Amino acid sequence: MKLISASSHWLLILILALVPMFPNAAKSQGKKPPQGTTPGPPVTKTKIEAEEFGGEFQNWVKLLTITTPDRVTFRYSTNETGAVSAIWQVSDKPFSAGSAINPGQAFHVIASGALGKVPAPGHVSQFEINFKQFVPSVPPVKPLSYWVFIVTKDAQGNPVGIPSAPVKVVYKKSTQPALDLSGIPADKPMPLPIEINLTSFTVHNTNEGEGDDDPYLFIVAIYADGTTIRVTDLSHASVRIDSPSQTHNNLGMDAFSDEPKSGKTYSIPFALGHFSKGILPLSGGLPLAQARTLATVSILVITMDEDSTSDAAANAARKALVDNLQKELNAAVRGLPAQPNVAAIQQRITAKMIDAAKKETLKDWWAPWGLFDGTNPDDFIGSGFATFSYAELLNTGNSTLPITLNCQSSEGWYTINGSISRVPSK
Repeated sequence: MKLISASSHWLLILILALVPMFPNAAKSQGKKPPQGTTPGPPVTKTKIEAEEFGGEFQNWVKLLTITTPDRVTFRYSTNETGAVSAIWQVSDKPFSAGSAINPGQAFHVIASGALGKVPAPGHVSQFEINFKQFVPSVPPVKPLSYWVFIVTKDAQGNPVGIPSAPVKVVYKKSTQPALDLSGIPADKPMPLPIEINLTSFTVHNTNEGEGDDDPYLFIVAIYADGTTIRVTDLSHASVRIDSPSQTHNNLGMDAFSDEPKSGKTYSIPFALGHFSKGILPLSGGLPLAQARTLATVSILVITMDEDSTSDAAANAARKALVDNLQKELNAAVRGLPAQPNVAAIQQRITAKMIDAAKKETLKDWWAPWGLFDGTNPDDFIGSGFATFSYAELLNTGNSTLPITLNCQSSEGWYTINGSISRVPSK
């Protein structure tokens, strides 16, 4: 992992300059009381995604458009207690997975298949569905939609838990030209499927004393690569951003159960810490080595401790962070010269970081006034940031690169650990 090196690309400078450096929040005055024992609505513990593009262009999505009746690859994971096996099903009517349904109750199931033994928690299993078996042979001008979902079963073969939220597959006649890869360097372009896994959360110093913290994370994955950046057309360039929407209790820790404690390490839920995308070298005719070095993936984590800020306010703060980061990074990319002077830019990195550290008003940028107002607002603990180039990930082969993010301030100290790697081709 290289946070700053001689080969750091020109986009990293701007990303580093935008990493929030927040002033310490006021010290908490105690936890809010328990909110009662009424259970919330049941939620699914099973996740399904569809493969977009495939091979070296691989990307996993919840909404997929197909223009030919071919096989589609899916992957799924589950943490459902008692689940032993699973089946996939396809409905041509939308439905909600918010309440328990069995296979016969799903809206108009038109196809299904057995998946065998479920994967272990934290792992995924892949399977294919041949859409040719149930969709029109000629792609329709008016799009048709299908919903693919997973039902888990217990040892007796009975449905258990809540079915997964479905992947929507839209089938239609193509009206778009083929994907233009002309800007990718001609000699063996290497778009990569990559995977980020943040797996553990270590408590060094608690914010409010042993067993009194309710930590949660804002996590943002940033993809600055040739998928959306063409150096000969920077006026239309952008970055891609992923960020889980849940805030409060997204680590599954509850201060009233006497956790967490200093010196202990806790697991980060797979749905919170897992990201996957396909990335490309920068397009636009750059030399291959430079195009690979300048394309990057970055991960930003902000640690918070829940006090009396409402769920709605915390969610609004996360959205403000993502929206403003997207806006600022897009503007920064579009304002760069098409042929950056890497040596000159490298000399400015230190100054850029110092300038960023002085921007205490960035608190207003990611959390506008009012979101954390109140007598006992949530506390900011710290932030961590790491970035990796396409070239680094390509050169790892089947190995992984470690991620260690220290989030520390006078309010507490937590460390997030994980890894990033390329996904081997099938």
